[in-house]
Amino acid sequence: MILTSDSGQKTVPANKVWKVESYSYLQNYYYYGYSNLGNVNWSGSTLNPCTGATSGTTNVNFFLQSQCNSTYANFVINGNRFNGTSSTAFPLWLPSGVVLEALSSPCFNTVSFSVPANTPVRDGNASNYLCGPLNVTAGPVPNSPVVSILEFNIIP
Repeated sequence: MILTSDSGQKTVPANKVWKVESYSYLQNYYYYGYSNLGNVNWSGSTLNPCTGATSGTTNVNFFLQSQCNSTYANFVINGNRFNGTSSTAFPLWLPSGVVLEALSSPCFNTVSFSVPANTPVRDGNASNYLCGPLNVTAGPVPNSPVVSILEFNIIP
């Protein structure tokens, strides 16, 4: 069974145990800045990402992005936030009656912009150049957690 933020609350049924195999969240990117960088001179160490050119000058814009933080995606067990995502936290065995829920609050793009096809743009965080198209709309960015669960019968 896969539990996401669309699943709602789930309770481990009577005479069952659940083995939580993994928990992760999407870590999507949100965009929070877009502006003009100015002229970029292409060279052997800075290639034009769209044409591969090693000479010439292009006026380039840049964007700023970051990954949605884990605080926006929550795996809740009996009302308490579960903080482990490492492989050492699993498997996690849960007896009947335990209530689980995957909750998410979207992070938000705070800017809207469009980079046309074959137009260089700089990733301001990674300091590298990419080639358009790139279209970003201000608003929520999905960030649902994903919980993988196996169900077992209890045989007396």
